[in-house]
Amino acid sequence: MMKNFSKFIIAFVSITFLSCNDGKKVERTNQDLIENKNKALKEKLEIVENFGEFNKKFHSDSIFQVSRVDFPIGGKHVSGFEQYNWTRKNWEFHAIPVSEKIEIGEYEHSLIKTDSLITERFWIPDSGFEVERQFKLINNKWFLIYYNDINL
Repeated sequence: MMKNFSKFIIAFVSITFLSCNDGKKVERTNQDLIENKNKALKEKLEIVENFGEFNKKFHSDSIFQVSRVDFPIGGKHVSGFEQYNWTRKNWEFHAIPVSEKIEIGEYEHSLIKTDSLITERFWIPDSGFEVERQFKLINNKWFLIYYNDINL
């Protein structure tokens, strides 16, 4: 009888010990899930950069501008027979901010805005001149992702 009682005590202590460890594992797993959810929520709540403020700084600060061009970008420079893709080395500072309305002589202008993409175009109809640039929201910050400068 004592032998059976000893086996019972050993089994009871073993089960209790294993249950406690499983409880700690479940508790840790739940804590990890909560931490991951909190991290994801914090990232979503991060403030989205205001395009107006970005636009002013981008077109007035050359160092900031280069930091916010997502090289290599789409588009290219074409002027007569000269043609090349944009790189950090051949980048030309852009001083004219994106604007709702720009009236510059014979140039046409269009601006398409969404929450995460802004596309601006300038062109002279039937002339071979067109400039297009696109800004995209990436990780809550604005970047220039496309610049096409065509002058044939």
